[in-house]
Amino acid sequence: MKTQSSCWVAALVMVLMVAMIALPAPAQTFTVLHTFSIYGSDGSGPDGSLVQDADGNLHGTTYYGGTYDGGVAFKLDKSGNETVLFTFNPNNSNGAFPGYGLIMDKEGNLYSPADGGSANGGGVLWEISPKGKEKVLWDFGGHLKPSGAQGRLLRDASGNLYGVTVMGGVKGKGTQCEYYGCGVVYKLDTAGNLHVLHAFTGGADGGTPYGALLQDAAGNLYGAAITGGDLSCPQFPTLGCGTVFKLAPDNKFTVLHTFTGGKDGAGSYGGFVMDNAGNLYGSAHIGGNRNCDDGCGTLFKIDAKGKFKVLYTFTNEPAGYPIGNLVMDPKGNIYGETQGLNTNSYYGTIFELNSAGKVTLLHILNGYSDGADPNGGLIRDSAGNLYGVAYQGFGKYDRNGTVFKVTP
Repeated sequence: MKTQSSCWVAALVMVLMVAMIALPAPAQTFTVLHTFSIYGSDGSGPDGSLVQDADGNLHGTTYYGGTYDGGVAFKLDKSGNETVLFTFNPNNSNGAFPGYGLIMDKEGNLYSPADGGSANGGGVLWEISPKGKEKVLWDFGGHLKPSGAQGRLLRDASGNLYGVTVMGGVKGKGTQCEYYGCGVVYKLDTAGNLHVLHAFTGGADGGTPYGALLQDAAGNLYGAAITGGDLSCPQFPTLGCGTVFKLAPDNKFTVLHTFTGGKDGAGSYGGFVMDNAGNLYGSAHIGGNRNCDDGCGTLFKIDAKGKFKVLYTFTNEPAGYPIGNLVMDPKGNIYGETQGLNTNSYYGTIFELNSAGKVTLLHILNGYSDGADPNGGLIRDSAGNLYGVAYQGFGKYDRNGTVFKVTP
């Protein structure tokens, strides 16, 4: 049995190791813009990526909190003052528990999925006007109908919305697929009609798609499925380690990479970025270096010809488990987050991957005043500042969290 003093010594050694291994470079600054209260009316547990309007205000959602503990949609001005735009109620059919990031149209309307508040039990897609008026665009649910919308939505120039669900579609391989379906890629057109563009089988194409889709200039969609593909992978035997896919405008489906759970990684949550040459960049949540139980995750590139290359392998010292949307600056540097909740000492990091494949930790969250568990991904403004949310903090398992800014 560990004594209190031995635990203190072990913690001190861990802190010293972190300091020697990956001190952030001194040029950047980390600023907490807002701290949420536990079970407060302002929301609790911010989740998903933010969106910034033309005036520099940030908009986001919390998964819990608000009057009914069903989450809120909020606006944060440049001084850090929060305005609650809408309070979700899990006891009605207008959506609840939003946690996948926001998109905004030119009129300032916000769009996102919500896990709860669905008459059919499968979540909803919603729209909130700048004045805080909410409208349910689609109610998911029903046996093998698309349900469980996940990840930030994609909106094209015509106003159509694209996204993925983790259930519904067709029955396939793997326990979830056999009972609930393997998930779909869908399009919600401007007339309010839902179109299934691809239904996953849990086999070679993948299963359980998750995260934000990316669309190129030709209209091709890119995304990731966290299961399916190689069903013999070590982390998820019979379920699979996932795939990266491309879906053309004519609905032709192509697997760009099948993860093995080894050096390439496993379980990508999507949120890709693409450079001007058509190269795709992303992260795998696990796999790679096995210092972590199932691997610490990787950063990878798939070039325009479909060749896969690992750019960086996390080692858990101190960063591990990359997650959320990536962003790229004009020089080709990529920024992202690691979840890092693999030991009691690591609460997540903000990192930069440069064109030479070097990763720099811009900030290591302390789990308390900074927050913990940044998992929604980052956004970047024209001045190069990065913004994100930490889901927890002030005691690792408290549901409050922060909104933060990083100046690289």
